[in-house]
Amino acid sequence: MQTLFIMIDTCSLFLLLGLLVSYGENTKAIQNITLDGRTLVTIDMLDALRKNLTDLATELIEQNSKMNEPVFFHAKMPAAQVDYNKNSIVKFSSILNTDGNIFNHGDSVFVSPVTGVYLFSWTMLTYSGKSISTELRVDNVVKATLHASLGMAVGHVSVSKTAICRVAKNEHVWIQTGDSYIGNGFDYDAGSSSSFMGALIYKI
Repeated sequence: MQTLFIMIDTCSLFLLLGLLVSYGENTKAIQNITLDGRTLVTIDMLDALRKNLTDLATELIEQNSKMNEPVFFHAKMPAAQVDYNKNSIVKFSSILNTDGNIFNHGDSVFVSPVTGVYLFSWTMLTYSGKSISTELRVDNVVKATLHASLGMAVGHVSVSKTAICRVAKNEHVWIQTGDSYIGNGFDYDAGSSSSFMGALIYKI
């Protein structure tokens, strides 16, 4: 759908540019066409048409340039073991990759710059004897959940979840702990920690 829209916009853009060129070449001839003493096309009409075509061409150029802009982020938790209470937003304070100011490392909330279908994925690292419950929320609506509960002497274990969902422009997306456990144990081991990423698949 996105590819078709780009093709249509591109074709329209070339058509509009062609009309603008044609305007410049043919204005003098058109202004002299008369019928029964009346001018069929006036200079004012042509000037208004040129302005409208110029505005449309500019808008199409801006739309095509924005359509190719990537939207993504990737962040991870700090290098430390930490326990979260239930119903708490998980803080991914270390940003690995991002495009624009769309992921706030302070509150770890992603703000959607455009309406579209997004892919989100998060990995939780925990350790022996710990339990962990997390949720992906879009404007406080739960879209997916991820749980893990480890026995003793299991070691370090990471679990991941991927979700694809529609997100409207300016909606907020985050990971938070569920209401199952009081102590959600997030681990750090040998340079590995929990992480959160998101990417735009296509615009709507």
